[in-house]
Amino acid sequence: MEPQTVLLVRHGQASFGKSDYDQLSGLGRRQARLLGEDLGRRGWVPDRIVCGSMKRHQQTLAEIAVGAGWEHDLETDADWNELDHEAVIKGYKPAYRHLIVLKADMVRTLRPRAAFEEMFEAAMERWSSGEHDEEYAETFTSFRERVDAALDRVLEQQHSRQLVVTSVGCISRVAARLLADGDMTAWKHFAFSGVNTGVSRVVVDRRGPQLLTYNEIGHLDAYDMASQR
Repeated sequence: MEPQTVLLVRHGQASFGKSDYDQLSGLGRRQARLLGEDLGRRGWVPDRIVCGSMKRHQQTLAEIAVGAGWEHDLETDADWNELDHEAVIKGYKPAYRHLIVLKADMVRTLRPRAAFEEMFEAAMERWSSGEHDEEYAETFTSFRERVDAALDRVLEQQHSRQLVVTSVGCISRVAARLLADGDMTAWKHFAFSGVNTGVSRVVVDRRGPQLLTYNEIGHLDAYDMASQR
């Protein structure tokens, strides 16, 4: 009997630096289409598809389905939505509620992308520390609990093959839970090493759920990896 397998897929590249981040870029759509084509070539067809409710999740799934040639019903579960990165950034520096201020600060460094990543890492550290929970609508603990609940609902299903389209924060939580008993250092490592449309594979055996692979990106081999994050 085929073991229960869950593929956790990070969405394609979103619209970094745009007023509406929650849209796939042209590259993001191409990444998702390539993943679908790869799954189609391998004959991997899900019995059940679950997707977060964000636009970038829904758009990623649409491109995957076209590439793979699938026609499947979709279940939406908002518990697979990403952490609120805007709230995390504003908590770190309230002035960054104004996108123009954030952009100006990043451009001033002459290395805006790297500067943003450094700032965001510090903002995530502040949010996840638990020392400022009163400043956030969703604390890190609440985020972790909802992702755990979403995973548990998926694992309760009897389907052999499930596909979940979500975001890197959620996938990182799953990876840290299964590999490192929820260790925060592990979560941060996974969160900052994720690649758009990377695939993480969870299998369920007699020992329970196991993380078999993290961040599979073979379908992106034709691209410069620096452009995929």
